[in-house]
Amino acid sequence: MLKGRERELAYLNKEYQSGSDRLLVLYGQKDVGKTALLAAFTEDKKAFYYQAEEGSERQQLYLLGRQLQRIGFSLPLYPTYEEVFQCLDRKLLVIDEFQYLLKTGNGFVQALDSFLQNKTDPCMVLLCSSSISFVENHMVAKLGKLAHKLTGFLKLKELQLWDVAAYFPDYSPEDCVKVYAILGGLPGLWQAFDPAVSVSENICRVLLSPGGRLREEGAHIVSRQLRECGVYFSILGALAQGKNKLNELYQHTGFSRAKISVYLKNLMELELVEKVFSLDTPGRDNQRKAVYRISHPLVRFWFCFLYADSSLLLRMTPLAYYEQLVEPALTIYCESCFSKVCQEYMQRENARHSLPIEITEFGSFAGKAGSIDYIGHNESGRYIVAFADYRDPVFLYEKYLQAKALTGQAGIRPDYMYLFSGHSFDAKLEALEKELDTLILIRMDDL
Repeated sequence: MLKGRERELAYLNKEYQSGSDRLLVLYGQKDVGKTALLAAFTEDKKAFYYQAEEGSERQQLYLLGRQLQRIGFSLPLYPTYEEVFQCLDRKLLVIDEFQYLLKTGNGFVQALDSFLQNKTDPCMVLLCSSSISFVENHMVAKLGKLAHKLTGFLKLKELQLWDVAAYFPDYSPEDCVKVYAILGGLPGLWQAFDPAVSVSENICRVLLSPGGRLREEGAHIVSRQLRECGVYFSILGALAQGKNKLNELYQHTGFSRAKISVYLKNLMELELVEKVFSLDTPGRDNQRKAVYRISHPLVRFWFCFLYADSSLLLRMTPLAYYEQLVEPALTIYCESCFSKVCQEYMQRENARHSLPIEITEFGSFAGKAGSIDYIGHNESGRYIVAFADYRDPVFLYEKYLQAKALTGQAGIRPDYMYLFSGHSFDAKLEALEKELDTLILIRMDDL
């Protein structure tokens, strides 16, 4: 059974059962689970599925014609798109990686438009892609007038920590956070890990061993989509070392600020890098400027742990490399992921109407003296804040006092405060939670 995509599957089925023509776009980054969703959606339907590959228009038509010939249609060796669509009498057409068909010319778009105009029975056409940048920045121009006939978009986003826990039921909450920090919410990557062995053994086998399934995948994710990898790798390597401001990147790489900005923009379009802003609060004078960080989990892991020390990786055993270079830094590495988990938990509870305040706007606050992992408020100006601590074995009362001081620097007086610990809380905080309705402690098991 498909897990974690029930809402998306229900949406596709509702569109399919609408009784009218539907032209939808389904997209999301590689390994996000698009193929599994399509398999679940089409399993009980009479559908034509075709995955396009890179190639000229003539090659595309040859491959399409060959697939149709294999299911019984009589076509020339190199059919036209019109001849192809004459064979497609199914109620559901799924064209995967459709960007490759659009990049070769207008033939596919014109034939699809004509097909939709002239057919007699309702039909659902599902155009799918794993190129986020193409769909969001170039698709409409390529579709032309056909773009006006689009009836829906569905972007598959990463799954979340609780989906990781469902996939690895024997892992502890701490281990699930590690998996989430390394592989993110991408089930296509989860498949590389064996649930029957420990996280550390999976890291050694899959990420550090020669020939490991994901040993070079972090680099390939970048090189498959971009040219001039020397420039991009330099920027990503600097980000992995904590150089997350434009001036720091300039000083480290030696590239001009204008050049770095262009390359960062390209990385952000591919959702490999993100620019992080603080939520606008009355304490904006105490905010730090926006920073850049690697947003793709596996790319981040590769540049943090493999890129800079590749010579050592070639000379050491995977276990020795893990024990000396990965394990000591893994807790710090997981901190930003735990902050993300905190934000996702708060948004999930808000969607369930389980928070004491109905949040209408949320974000985080990067202050000069520290950060607030989550700030949410309603239209009346009532606030909830949350702080996450993954590194310390115990969330101390003193850290709670520091958190209260940070809210003052942000210029807000929160009505409720949530504290998230990757391990435990000290006795003083646990006693205080019983006294104050406005203080909520969240442990790993609560997630």
